[in-house]
Amino acid sequence: MDWIEQAQNLANAVSDKVQELKNSIDETARAAKTTATEITNSAIATVNEVTKLPDAVTQQSLDAMKNVSEAFSSVQATAIGGATSALAIADALKDLPKTAEALAQEMPKIARRLRHGAGVRVGDSPRSDADVMKLFEKIPGTSKLEASEIKIRQFLADKHGSHVIPRSQGGANRADNILWEVGADNIRRGAKAITGGEQIYIRVYNAIDSMIKNSTTIAKLGVTATGTAILTQGIVTAISYCLDLCRGDITADEYKDLIIQEVVKTGISAPVFFLILIATLALFPELTLLLSAPVVVAGFNTLFGISLAMPVIQSIIRHVQAGGFGEEVAEGYQNLTASMQ
Repeated sequence: MDWIEQAQNLANAVSDKVQELKNSIDETARAAKTTATEITNSAIATVNEVTKLPDAVTQQSLDAMKNVSEAFSSVQATAIGGATSALAIADALKDLPKTAEALAQEMPKIARRLRHGAGVRVGDSPRSDADVMKLFEKIPGTSKLEASEIKIRQFLADKHGSHVIPRSQGGANRADNILWEVGADNIRRGAKAITGGEQIYIRVYNAIDSMIKNSTTIAKLGVTATGTAILTQGIVTAISYCLDLCRGDITADEYKDLIIQEVVKTGISAPVFFLILIATLALFPELTLLLSAPVVVAGFNTLFGISLAMPVIQSIIRHVQAGGFGEEVAEGYQNLTASMQ
């Protein structure tokens, strides 16, 4: 009977182990089911997010385009005012002599003083052509507007060619050792070197002196630049919103208000930018030739052209989107923008 009991015990143990294994399998199955459910839900959520992504990207793209358009609209008046001011100043500087030979022909009295005077004493060698032009460049640009020899001589009338390092200390007559300074100040200093602080003071004083002596010319140029900028802005704004007016998206009063608003912006920004350029020319005479350089003038012309073209392009795009050129054109534009996203 022992073997029967042993067999029964073994059967019971096997049954227990089977039940235990079954329970383990059930737990594993439940865990697997839970994990699968979580994975599925996560995948569904991911798919939903991916499904929404094109709309989000589209909206972000539209928002970005809108922000760029608004940003350009906010700086357009400044761009037109700045470009107009720069071009007016560059035009007033375009006839300046670029070489010592041209300077001698167009402004002989100034050329003679730069070569034989301004710190050069009897018995000294005349300055080289390069030094003559470097010394000419140190004259504030505001005294060179309209390339008038008389106005430049007015600025130089009370100025000496002061040596930064005095001759008694080995200072040379080269242009890099010469500053235009009020003669009384030069005499008062005597044989002392010009300190860094004094050099800054001389630069600022010359800038203010030049602007005061040429205030009439500066004012005339400023009025011309501002007037041109205002007229240009008014015409561009009128053209860029005429299609909106024709479609009925804006009223006649709104159309008028838009033009006035842009004109006022330009009327404020143009003289501010003009004065900044004038102050720069006066304080940093070395930039005078740079401002009148063909490549710089071409850059301002490009900025001016973009300022004129962008509002018109934006107006055409609005008209296309509104179906102003026909539904087929509007659908074609929508398909084009969709393919670029």
